[in-house]
Amino acid sequence: MSTTQRSESMNGFFDGFINSTTTLQQFVIQYDNAIRQKAEKECEADFASFNTSIPCGSHSLIERQFQAEYTHAKFAEVQHVFRCKMNCMIKHVLFESGTSKYHVKEEFMWKGQCADKYHDVLFDYHTLKIQCTCLLFEFRGILCRHCLVMYGQEGIKSVSDKYVLKRWSKLMRRRHTYIRVACNTKKEEANLKRYDALCKRFYEIEEVACESDNKTKCLFKKLDSIAYDHGLSYFDNPKKGVEFVTENHCPLETVSTNKSVHNPISVKRKRRPRSTRLKSIVKKVCKRQNSTGAKNKDCRAQMVCAINEIK
Repeated sequence: MSTTQRSESMNGFFDGFINSTTTLQQFVIQYDNAIRQKAEKECEADFASFNTSIPCGSHSLIERQFQAEYTHAKFAEVQHVFRCKMNCMIKHVLFESGTSKYHVKEEFMWKGQCADKYHDVLFDYHTLKIQCTCLLFEFRGILCRHCLVMYGQEGIKSVSDKYVLKRWSKLMRRRHTYIRVACNTKKEEANLKRYDALCKRFYEIEEVACESDNKTKCLFKKLDSIAYDHGLSYFDNPKKGVEFVTENHCPLETVSTNKSVHNPISVKRKRRPRSTRLKSIVKKVCKRQNSTGAKNKDCRAQMVCAINEIK
């Protein structure tokens, strides 16, 4: 951190704790206070998400699905999308080879006047994949109002799991909470000690298992079985032998394809090209005179140097 930092997120984080007259000693104390307050707010938000619920604004089962999965902050964003759904309507539908293309019209206000915007929603009946041209899901991780209109038209009562992201789940385990900080309580300190002891033990096991493919596969199977016994949802079938390792002792996710790396495509500059720029006759004459004057000046300087050497 520097004293000249202009980050808005950093200023918002320390807002109310430090100012321009804060000394370095005071900053260390206020830093711990800011961390402690942030941890308390996260605990309060988790408690509210587990013990209370935001009422649904409609009778949609899809909204209830997000209500059960998401935290209060993220579910509030989803509810805003549901409210904006009333401004959308389907104009026409095109069906072809197991997919449907919906042309959705959206009404919105622009400078006090009503305007229209059109989006295309593609839906695959076999894979249940949905994609909208607004790309809200790819950008913010929540389904857009155009997709929700399509779900209502198709009579779909639940959303596929791949569109209910685990990162917004109220049951998500935050790994940063296992980092040792000054504001940890006695209970958190006990958890950190157990976490550090388990990590140290796992490091010792993985150093031995990574020496061969058979040991690594055997360790993965045992870990899958242990994770399944502890109720982790993403280990649905612990007896399934998943091939995680290749012959080069590398995970499949980290193996790169042997593709040649090429130079990036040259992009045309925004400014006017230098070669095709039109110049006036006055500029051409001035440039010619300047270049001639510079050459004459260099010649005079060389002649002076030669005369001085002769003398």
